[in-house]
Amino acid sequence: MDFQEVSQKGLLKGEVFGAPIALIILIFVLGALIAAVIPLIMAVMAIVIAMGLAALAGQVFELSFFVENMITMIGLAVGIDYSLFVVSRYWEERSNGLDKLEAIARAGATANRTVVFSGMTVVLGFIGMLLVPSNVFIGIGLAVIFVVVASVLAAMTLLPAILSLLGDRINKLSVPVIGKTLSRFDESQEGGFWDRISRAVMGKPIISLVLAGGLLIAAVFFFFDIKTGASGVASFPDGIESKEGFEILDREFSAGRLRLPR
Repeated sequence: MDFQEVSQKGLLKGEVFGAPIALIILIFVLGALIAAVIPLIMAVMAIVIAMGLAALAGQVFELSFFVENMITMIGLAVGIDYSLFVVSRYWEERSNGLDKLEAIARAGATANRTVVFSGMTVVLGFIGMLLVPSNVFIGIGLAVIFVVVASVLAAMTLLPAILSLLGDRINKLSVPVIGKTLSRFDESQEGGFWDRISRAVMGKPIISLVLAGGLLIAAVFFFFDIKTGASGVASFPDGIESKEGFEILDREFSAGRLRLPR
């Protein structure tokens, strides 16, 4: 029970911090609040659908409580990722002069193909976890499969409907400097924030490679401080009664181990 309680608290904490951070990043990438909210809506819908499918599967299989964690984490990731593909592609086609419905159709014909192949690759990879005779592995495998399939279906069906309803209003509440403008794409014309970043990187590729590579190498050093091992009482935060009881037992009675007389 303590494992489940700690897991649920960690999940709630991750949602409280993760969703706002994801929204800020999406605003920075898409340049408008309305456009940034759409991928989050898709992710939430995929998570809800996957939770329902997991509840049905739980009537047949005994699933681990890690299912909720996996659905939420993977759902936020792939739900935002797949929707971002389609929304960006739609806005690109609108900028090229296509009307709303034609832009949605073109985005669906191109971005949706990437979404489907990406989703099916993930699903095929996690099918292997269903072969392991363990409730934990089966639960994790089913959770990822459910939420990825739900995210793909949402990106292919619900998202085009939302784009059709909103149209160019997805650019409402645009952010200065990084906000997108609806104009025909012209390679010779300087674009927005990301266009300037891309041109700067391509203009000085060696310097950009050194800077980006240096950041990645610096991040790798944290790997050498990682602590691995099986999750047990030591992984519990302080204040959990079961952890305190185990520590007392270990300190006073050697955790139940018998000592041979010398």
